[in-house]
Amino acid sequence: MRLKKQYLVAAVILGIMNWTTYSEAAFDENLNEYTLDAVVVEADATKDQFGNTITEQSYYRTGGDVKVITREEIEKRHYQDLTDAIKRIPGVTFQNPGYRGGEYGYAPYNNSLSINGDSRVVVLVDGRRVDNATSTRFGSSNASGTRTMVDLNQVVNINNVEKIEVIKGPGASVYGADATGGVINIITRKGADENQGTIDLSTGSWKKHNYNVTYSGSAGDDKSWKYFISLDREMSGDTKYKDGLTGGNYTYRGTEFKEEGANIRIDKDFSDTENLRIWYNHRNGKDGYPITAPDYRFWNETEWNRIIQDTEDGKFGNTTNPGYRNLFVLDALSGSYNAFRNNDIDITYTFDKENGMESFIRFYDQDHHYWGVDRYPDWVADDGSFVPFPGSPAWDDFINNYQFSKTGPTTLYNEKNQGLQLQYGKSIDNNDLLFGLTYDKAKTYTKSLNRKDNTWKTTHVERDSILGFVQDKIHLSDKWDITPAIRYSNYSTFDKTNDAGTVSQGNTSSIIFTPTINTQYAFDDTTSAYLGWASVYRPIKSADYGKDTPNGAPLKDEEGDVWTFGVRKDIDDKTSVALHYDWTDMDNAITNYSVWSDVDKDFVNKNVNAQETKKSINLTMDHQFDDHWNLSLAYSHMKDEWKAKDGMQFDPDINLDDNSNVNTMINALRPANHYIANLSYENGKWYTGLLANYYTGMDTTAFTDKHFFVLDWNLNYEINDDTTAYVTITNLTNEAYENAYSAYNGIGAAPQPGRCYMVGMRYKF
Repeated sequence: MRLKKQYLVAAVILGIMNWTTYSEAAFDENLNEYTLDAVVVEADATKDQFGNTITEQSYYRTGGDVKVITREEIEKRHYQDLTDAIKRIPGVTFQNPGYRGGEYGYAPYNNSLSINGDSRVVVLVDGRRVDNATSTRFGSSNASGTRTMVDLNQVVNINNVEKIEVIKGPGASVYGADATGGVINIITRKGADENQGTIDLSTGSWKKHNYNVTYSGSAGDDKSWKYFISLDREMSGDTKYKDGLTGGNYTYRGTEFKEEGANIRIDKDFSDTENLRIWYNHRNGKDGYPITAPDYRFWNETEWNRIIQDTEDGKFGNTTNPGYRNLFVLDALSGSYNAFRNNDIDITYTFDKENGMESFIRFYDQDHHYWGVDRYPDWVADDGSFVPFPGSPAWDDFINNYQFSKTGPTTLYNEKNQGLQLQYGKSIDNNDLLFGLTYDKAKTYTKSLNRKDNTWKTTHVERDSILGFVQDKIHLSDKWDITPAIRYSNYSTFDKTNDAGTVSQGNTSSIIFTPTINTQYAFDDTTSAYLGWASVYRPIKSADYGKDTPNGAPLKDEEGDVWTFGVRKDIDDKTSVALHYDWTDMDNAITNYSVWSDVDKDFVNKNVNAQETKKSINLTMDHQFDDHWNLSLAYSHMKDEWKAKDGMQFDPDINLDDNSNVNTMINALRPANHYIANLSYENGKWYTGLLANYYTGMDTTAFTDKHFFVLDWNLNYEINDDTTAYVTITNLTNEAYENAYSAYNGIGAAPQPGRCYMVGMRYKF
């Protein structure tokens, strides 16, 4: 859709604002009744005067487009993980290789997300950031536009989640100046007054099994002690998928996984305004690592030998060696894998609550380990013979006799960060003043095996951060809030120590202030609008130095401005509409570009600062047909433009076949348009939902089709008050689709899972 059409749609919605009947905005599902910090909130109080869904942390928002996924929705829809839940939110897109795990340091082989086309997204648990300032988990981040730095599905099991807030744009000042795209805030579950346990078991396609057990309750005569405990295990064999290149259905070898975790949350309520919360979360997993799916157009013995010979002749990657990725099947068939182990502790003492604001002091400790095991055979033996074609009789003999000498990790990573956080809120007349300060000490230890001499090399990266903010939410009237704020960022250089010594990278420690101002206004009970501006800042990360800068020019921190605007309108008591628009203007966006180098006398692939302009629009409509049927519709569109700066000259011959220019062609590497239809039916003990995601405007240089249509369906039946049976089917029509591309691997290398059904039962005791 062209921008002129976008403005026309916006004008139509603004025209609707003249209608004056009343309804409840219903895009956030299952808001009839839910628990808010042990207080039952009825349906007429789930929204504030601006139409925002109320949560435990909703006060810290200052306008903007916010969607909430409730615990009730999670249980009725039976989402398998956080990604499964969030993908229904308009404007949120995912990029992943089609399997559970990933490889540390390589963005194309990990699960990442963006909000309205911007992957500078901050992930939170109970309002606390969970990224690490020294992480290189997405080491080639700028080659694919990935800056989230967190694998969402490794943060916490969805069984421990009370709600998920998706905040679009940087308007929530308390969460940092680098949340350019927005925020994913995961709110964890708290124990209730009455003791209760649940057992949730499910099984289905591909030997996939889920086991979840929770127990929560209270202790003490006054029930002031609350506890919530959960244990979970998820496992699966190799998934299956439909190939978009050949139309065939195949097993994605090497995609098996087994992950498990434990979660404990203890709350002590000393009074209505004083509370202690202790939260511990453990997760570990061993995920198969196939790297990519094969290219079945070249899957035969003749092409297998040709690919190996071309590789021996120095032709690497799909561009010069079509079908090159077929060699990666050696990883899948020989058992290569990646693994992780996370331990998180959060201790928060809230010493005051006033007008919705919490004053607290928090200590947190994150200890995350990642390692990988490469077990693949070399494709050429010492005698010069090629590895046999997989599936041939010679292959069976080869693999049976192959000595898996590489049984131990070849890479080891340990991310650690500790921090202290102070927040204080005070109401003075019509002003709600909020102050916050966080000190974070981050470290990453790396050990890698040099296969040539069988020695280990070590690297140690450290960085200290001090982040703060001051915010004043001014209640000009019952219908109008205006919230100015200023954020403070102080990052040290990141000191990188290896066997050769210590090198400091990143800009010299400096003080950066970034102001914001947001306002929201309720015209009446049916119509509200918001408007915001934020100066954004993201410091250089260690991963940004994946490639040298041209002519020795140092990289600069990312800085820019973001404007957001939106309106909500209840047309009648059954229908509501909303518009969200944002415009991002980055003066110093870090990207990976082919630029002219005076040293090389040629165009070379380098990391550079460039100008980035991004525009996006979200439209939503919600309609309640009757007491049983509800429908939500949404449309999202985004577009980026990149321009050279600082005298640099971009390569004029940019195309998708050149892997160095992936980020410059970002508009071709994601759907131009995303349509969502979310239909639900509820009647007594029955609940069913159908989610449709339709992606259009893909470039067939990067995708196997111009459009993809994906359906997910679930059915929930309450057998009695304690027992619920359910069925879920994802990718109901077995659509062949992808959401990620790498020119090195070629199109169709990251197929998404095919049709998967799960049958389960949930029992309360």
